[in-house]
Amino acid sequence: MHVLIKERTVGLQIGLREIDRRIWDEELAGFVPDRVIDAHTHVYDWTPEVWRRAGNAAPEGPFATYPLADWETLEAIDRMLFPGREVHRIAFGNPLQVCPLDQGNDYLAEQAGRDAKSAGLMLVRPELTGEAMAERVARQGFAGAKPYRMHAVSGDAVECRICDFLPEYQIEVLDRFGLMVMLHLSKSRSIADPENLEDLEALTRKYPRVQWVLAHCARSYYDRPLLLAAERLREMPNLWYEISSVCDADAMDVLLSVAGPERVMYGSDDVPVGITRGKYITFGYAWAELNEGNHTLGLSHCNPEMTFVRYESLRAFRRAVRRHGYGRAEIEKLFCGNAERLIAMTGGR
Repeated sequence: MHVLIKERTVGLQIGLREIDRRIWDEELAGFVPDRVIDAHTHVYDWTPEVWRRAGNAAPEGPFATYPLADWETLEAIDRMLFPGREVHRIAFGNPLQVCPLDQGNDYLAEQAGRDAKSAGLMLVRPELTGEAMAERVARQGFAGAKPYRMHAVSGDAVECRICDFLPEYQIEVLDRFGLMVMLHLSKSRSIADPENLEDLEALTRKYPRVQWVLAHCARSYYDRPLLLAAERLREMPNLWYEISSVCDADAMDVLLSVAGPERVMYGSDDVPVGITRGKYITFGYAWAELNEGNHTLGLSHCNPEMTFVRYESLRAFRRAVRRHGYGRAEIEKLFCGNAERLIAMTGGR
């Protein structure tokens, strides 16, 4: 089976291989429940004509390969990778987007508006005023915001603090409306960094109506950062977590120990991360994507094919869930119920 990702994406095809079918049939089909809310999905239109109208040169890297992630494309991918499942989403534009914010957020609002059981988060950058943000939230019904560290006013996307890319005047708007924020933490120590923990402690106290979603297991691609932060995280209110692109069962195991089955959500990080072939691996205090094109490993002794990052993440999630002995009720919360509850709390779209 192949999915043609629309003509405007130069006919890109995503196809199932035998290895994918085996992993789904033997490992994942009995794990993934009938209903899923994907808590980390990107929706955008970066096709060349849109890119040029915004005054940009031609897109490079993954956005040249995947210039369009509309609702139709996402549904086609889910039909292929999650056969027979009903899928809804917490969706937002691509935070790297250099197209105007208004353009990206209008597109997201229109696309997410096709599904009453999904929610849209508006992209924000520090230059967006609180008044402009509040007007858009009220008019388009966003359930929250998606900032990104690459837009930090400090100019340091690696070691910036939370309010360097999510200023307090924007958090005040989220608190006023009772919305969520999808937070990709910065700093090389991620959630274990003392400044990140201090900031989260202060902000969760000061803005009690904001629901904080810490992306990628609080950006813990291995277990150590979560282990170091666990005690303090347990004391903070309104923290949620999603697991997208993390492929380490130990990290997920610790996350479930910290948050339990009530505050953790499934996420894919599509498009493009979840549909790429590879796996996020960890070593020392680092993590990186290993894919079919970036290694020189000699693999003649085994099947060298890689499956989707989405499937590798789910395999790890399944192992962690088994360690905790969760049954179907808890698994359904992790895949749907928790995100459904969060969407209801933040007003949906």
